[in-house]
Formats: sequence, C-alpha cells, structure tokens
Amino acid sequence: MALIILINIGALLGWLGSIILRLDAPGAVLRMILIAMLTSLVAGLVGNSGTVLGSLSWLGFGAAVGATLPAIVGYYAFVTRDV
Repeated sequence: MALIILINIGALLGWLGSIILRLDAPGAVLRMILIAMLTSLVAGLVGNSGTVLGSLSWLGFGAAVGATLPAIVGYYAFVTRDV
C-alpha cells in the first residue's frame, strides 16, 4: 500500500509543480512527474524503513514530500537556466 501511495504523491506533486511553475511543454510536464515520482518513492521508502507492502508512516510521508519539492524546484531551475 505504501508503494501505491508514494507513487501517487509523486505524480500529484509533479503535476501540481508543472502547473505552478508554468511548464507548458508536454515532455517537460511528463519529465517533472517522473522525477517527482522517483524522488518520492526513494525518499519515502528510506523514511518508511524500506517497507513497501505495509502502511506508510508519517515519517515516510514527510520524507517523500520534503525531498520531492526541492527536486521539482531543482528540475525547474535546470530547465530554465540561461546557457
């Protein structure tokens, strides 16, 4: 159950991040969702002590959200940088 919740948290945060940061290109939106899903999954599993089949702890939830937000902002800064 934790696996499904972490994937959904990442997808939701990536999608909302693309709306708030106004990324309009379809590829950029999908990449942001993918980056957020992977970051949420890894951080949530570390915070949840590696448990994927059980319930998600508050620490795992906080770690997932807390690590995903900087990853979204970092991707946005990478995409919009001036070369």
